[in-house]
Amino acid sequence: MPLILPRDTHFHHPLEKVMFHFWQPESSISLEHTHEYSELFLVESGSGIHVCNEKPYLLTSGMLCYLNRQDYHLFEAMKDLKQINFLYLGRDQFNVLKNIAHLLPDTEESHVWQIDNRIMLRIIERLGSFKELQFDDKLMAESHKEMIFLEVLHTLRQWRYKTQDFHSSDDRLSQMIIYLNSHYAQSLDIDQLCQQFGMARRTLQRAFVQYTGISPQQYLSLLRLLQAKYWLRFSDQSVGDVAGKCGFSDISHFSRSFRKQFGISPNQCR
Repeated sequence: MPLILPRDTHFHHPLEKVMFHFWQPESSISLEHTHEYSELFLVESGSGIHVCNEKPYLLTSGMLCYLNRQDYHLFEAMKDLKQINFLYLGRDQFNVLKNIAHLLPDTEESHVWQIDNRIMLRIIERLGSFKELQFDDKLMAESHKEMIFLEVLHTLRQWRYKTQDFHSSDDRLSQMIIYLNSHYAQSLDIDQLCQQFGMARRTLQRAFVQYTGISPQQYLSLLRLLQAKYWLRFSDQSVGDVAGKCGFSDISHFSRSFRKQFGISPNQCR
């Protein structure tokens, strides 16, 4: 059973219905947990692995994730990770807000989306303008916080796009990540990426590391291994079939890479 984080982990006053904070974890949160509240988070910078409902996702700048109370998750392999976290008690549990369901993903939609850096900077600037101490009245402070939360939800609803929906952003690096997410089983041709996204090779390599914390080659390798781990755990496909579907032509190389990344063999993952 996952650990359940109670409401009073973050909410310490009856009028507090929504919280937001900048989060920079110092170590992995490897204990699977869920909450008595809902959450959405936005990755500002750095990298890591987010496992949600037993499915792994690679964290990179601009990733947006929505979590409901019943979702359980953990974080692993975090490197210089910075996040913006929004916590709220529920869709209908605010002081002044009502009818926000249309601003959140439907239950059948993905948890994971992507936004451009320019939109993320706009959100960071808006959050930085809030000063709880400027209000003498607690309800005024909390209602103002809810107003900012509503603005953020509107912005995210307008600008978010699915992580496999190509041609939906002006940000070339975001588009490149979306492309890699959709074509991780294909061999990586850096020169082809440079031509496709209109970037010089050196500029692409440098910008990608700044954006994700790792190189395009490392990103693709980790993405393949994470997907392989998921299929090994939750399907009856053979190790060879999983390796091939994830872009590994040599099963021995796949096994060595898998053990190096996760500390166990592919067969031990089952």
